[in-house]
Amino acid sequence: MRSVQVKYFLVFLMQMIVLSASAQITVHFLDQNGESVVGVKSHIFSTDGAFLVRGISDNQGRLIIESSKLASQDMIRIKANSIGYKSVDSILFIEREMVIYLEDDYQDKSEVVVTAQYNTKSAENSVHKIKVIDRTKIDAMGAVTLRDVLSNELGVRLAQDNILGSSMTLQGISGQNVKILIDGVPVVGRLDGNIDVSQINLQEIERIEIVEGPLSVNYGTNALAGVINLISKKPKFKQVSGSVASYYESVGHYNANVELNYGSKFHAFGISVGRNFFDGWREDHTTFRNPIPIADSNRFMTWKPKEQLFGGAFFQWNKNGWFVRSKLNFFTETIINRGYPRAPYQETAFDDQYTTRRIDKSVTLKKKISKDGIFNSLFAYNRYDRIKNTYFIDLTTLDQQLTNNPSDQDTSMFDQWVFRGSFSSLRDSAKLNFQVGYDILIESASGRRISDTRQTQSDFALFATAEYQPIRSLVIRPGLRYAYNTTYPPPVLPSLNVKWKFAGKWNLRASYAKGFRSPGIKELYFEFVDINHNILGNEDLNAESSNNFLSSITHRRTKDKWSLETELNGFYNSIANRITLASIQGTEFTYVNIGKFQSQGIRLTSKFTNEQLIINGGVGWIGSASNIISDELLDDFLFYPELQSSVIYSISKTKTSLAVFYKYQGKLPNFVLDDEGNANQRITEDYHLLDLTVTQQLWNNKLSFTLGAKNVLNVTQIVSNSASGVHSNGGHLVSVGTGRTYFASVKLNLRKAIKPHKK
Repeated sequence: MRSVQVKYFLVFLMQMIVLSASAQITVHFLDQNGESVVGVKSHIFSTDGAFLVRGISDNQGRLIIESSKLASQDMIRIKANSIGYKSVDSILFIEREMVIYLEDDYQDKSEVVVTAQYNTKSAENSVHKIKVIDRTKIDAMGAVTLRDVLSNELGVRLAQDNILGSSMTLQGISGQNVKILIDGVPVVGRLDGNIDVSQINLQEIERIEIVEGPLSVNYGTNALAGVINLISKKPKFKQVSGSVASYYESVGHYNANVELNYGSKFHAFGISVGRNFFDGWREDHTTFRNPIPIADSNRFMTWKPKEQLFGGAFFQWNKNGWFVRSKLNFFTETIINRGYPRAPYQETAFDDQYTTRRIDKSVTLKKKISKDGIFNSLFAYNRYDRIKNTYFIDLTTLDQQLTNNPSDQDTSMFDQWVFRGSFSSLRDSAKLNFQVGYDILIESASGRRISDTRQTQSDFALFATAEYQPIRSLVIRPGLRYAYNTTYPPPVLPSLNVKWKFAGKWNLRASYAKGFRSPGIKELYFEFVDINHNILGNEDLNAESSNNFLSSITHRRTKDKWSLETELNGFYNSIANRITLASIQGTEFTYVNIGKFQSQGIRLTSKFTNEQLIINGGVGWIGSASNIISDELLDDFLFYPELQSSVIYSISKTKTSLAVFYKYQGKLPNFVLDDEGNANQRITEDYHLLDLTVTQQLWNNKLSFTLGAKNVLNVTQIVSNSASGVHSNGGHLVSVGTGRTYFASVKLNLRKAIKPHKK
């Protein structure tokens, strides 16, 4: 008995020595792969049950406790929980550094989201329905750009212009009404109203969050159809890491990128650079070919050659409840449109060159205020340049010079400043939490085709939302945004979201939101007049406005090692004051608010997950109606079906992953005007996309190889024809893909822990 007492006395004495030697105790939460787990909620008790302290692990997965709060204890009891992990209830001897490993919980393996949230939250508990595309799927697809990922998403339809790039629709609404963010910062640079999603590289992206329906209360203009938010990878602290990746595709893609990161106890910084090169493609190209420069008619490509150069740097600081992150990114793309050799001697040609340049700078600041509040602030500056040049090429000497026609050359420059801040109440047990904030957006454009060569518009907004929880299973979130714009009167924007969890496994969501799209600077101030064009902006334009209704019901069934989630959802959109380019007189065109548009749809999806298998599947129907010849809507909604599925199977013993991705895009009906001003229905053919990949991890997961085949069914172009009558022969071809291709990628990841300096 005495020996036991002596043992506990010695243990207690050792704890006192530890506590006296350090003012702080650190509990580090790690997952089964040794990665830090952020946002672990912990409550610490004495062994007799007395509450001592609570806290949440920081961005390094650490819970730091003042030793004075534990000074009389030799052992403590920790109760901890985090989304996607099994709860912990452990009794530990006190040490200066303690480590707790968390085990995956497939009953609660819901993705963590941040878009439109007060703080990090599970997707299942969010009042918004948020789709998450994680890094596992991005890597399994061999995806390089946002276009690659969206090609397999239900509800998203892509269109390809081989000069303007890849555009998208969401809920049947065009991409000019979809707001694309990177870490909450809007992407600038719309061509024909759309962001080119093939220009958004995924090298530094951890996951993609998609919210359908207006988020205009939170994010303002262009969020009428929804928001796509790309979340960057989190830096690793107390380690040095680096990666090298390369990608080859038989169609002529050659990509490479490098990353280097360093993280100390409170600081982290990193740099990255990369290059994507595409050699161009035309229908008569073989699967594998040696691209030899030629000067005959074969120099013309259907898919234009292009080169992308990109890179970035970041610095992050975390300490004492402060979070500061500064980022700088650059992007340059050059597209070459080579013309046919000119008659009669085939010695010269005209080539167009399109250059895009982006510079993005941002500073994010977060500060925890007391235990129940957090302040978020964002400052961002974005620069976008679009340069078009036409060259006269001597094909015998390859000399080139700019053409003399002024309309062949154009440079447009866009600047955007974003200032956003918010305070959020985060009381766990409170029935009412709220968020209030401000959002300032200043945009300017300059160029020969902008009235007076430079124009600026500014938007100043206040917004507020609240989450009221009258009972534990019900969340009601109203919101309101009020803004002042220097150019036009923006609408007041209300929203209402409701989420009800019932019977333990069911989630019912319903929402109403008003959205808007402000007229762009080009629509307001565009001025392009020459012998072939007479297009003028309209300074009297009003904002497009919409009403969106959305509802969904989700059933989630879980067992120890698997989960099955099934969802049925539907939506309805009505857009007024749609901005349309219309003929005023003869060849004169200007932008006017005459358009009306409606869309509606229904979708059924299901997802099965266990330790080795992820199966996704869904089917949907989307319909739209619009006016193109009068103020009245055309009578009937035109619907098209779509079908999507994916399977990712992991073999843990060999560290091999097999994946299949399939998408069916149904026949797309719409109305177009003929030369006489009559509305005719046009049908765009349906098509199927199928990708296959296999990934092998080697060298303790440091080295990975991916091999795959894309567009296995060899789709290149589809026909868009008039539905009936003599116009049925007036079809045209629409580009979809570059046919069946094969790709290989390899990535090397290295990292080394930094040991703390001995004092």
